[in-house]
Amino acid sequence: MAGQDQPTITSAYRSVGVTFESLVCNSDKFREALRLATSAAGKDVSILLLGETGTGKNLIAQAIHNASRRRDKPFVSVNCSAIPDSLLEAELFGSEKGAYTSADKLRRGKFELADKGTLFLDEIGDMTAVAQAKVLRAFEYKQFERVGGEETLHTDVRIIAATNRPLDQLLTSGKFREDLFYRMNEFTIEVPPLRERMPEIEPLAKKFIQECNERFGTHIKGIEPGALKSMQSHSWPGNVRELRAVIKRASVAAPGDMIRADDLRLGVSVTPTEKLQPGDDLSIAAMEARHIDQVLRKTGWNKKETSALLGVSRPTLDRKITEYNLKKPD
Repeated sequence: MAGQDQPTITSAYRSVGVTFESLVCNSDKFREALRLATSAAGKDVSILLLGETGTGKNLIAQAIHNASRRRDKPFVSVNCSAIPDSLLEAELFGSEKGAYTSADKLRRGKFELADKGTLFLDEIGDMTAVAQAKVLRAFEYKQFERVGGEETLHTDVRIIAATNRPLDQLLTSGKFREDLFYRMNEFTIEVPPLRERMPEIEPLAKKFIQECNERFGTHIKGIEPGALKSMQSHSWPGNVRELRAVIKRASVAAPGDMIRADDLRLGVSVTPTEKLQPGDDLSIAAMEARHIDQVLRKTGWNKKETSALLGVSRPTLDRKITEYNLKKPD
């Protein structure tokens, strides 16, 4: 439509090249997650991805889109935790010119940009009650209005949602709508954390080394055995995103053509007697809290640097600090 703001991000998302075949999968748990995702990809059902931050939920969502009948249409992603509550509605549904002080032109929202394609709602557990109600209406009746507008617009999108938060607890406390949960929960896939996918650490690290060599002009040939052992005993609270950040930093910092254990700067590792078992929530939480605390201390409580080192978003880091009651030393 003439006069509308049409970000180039939409056309760019049409050519996203992530496929199931391109994902590193060397563990039974991740293999099962991808099997379920492959099975659901062609069915056009809504999908809920559950898993910790940094496990690859966004990549799985892209792979699902690229294996679906909507593959030639837009894949549009929005991180609900990264957008202030006051702006989330306009981000999702768009806004008319003059709808608020800085609205100097009409802006199309994510539901409109994703029409006929896939809308990936990341961190849905962080949405406000007002936003949840409006998303439910757009989801259920395929219609919405822009902020400040009266015209009812129609949309046809497939929704893939993801969260790292315990939705069952949010449902019990009334912080997440049951009707929206059941609407999104037509098909659920649990994405395992990296600590439960240890066979994937080495191939993932090699993949990230290659990426760094191509992007930064580094000449890393591999990883020394001691460094690999350190990586395989680390708890990876930031999961694959943390691994990518660690390899990126080590590739740039390494004095030679091999990554050494000292180049990794992993902080706290899990000793053989502390190895985490699936479902051992208390140990996982304690280890994550200890690791985050050490990285915060190492950076002098520089949250920007800490979130980058951990491979997590700033809102996630702030939430973890509050959750574990971490305090800055005097």
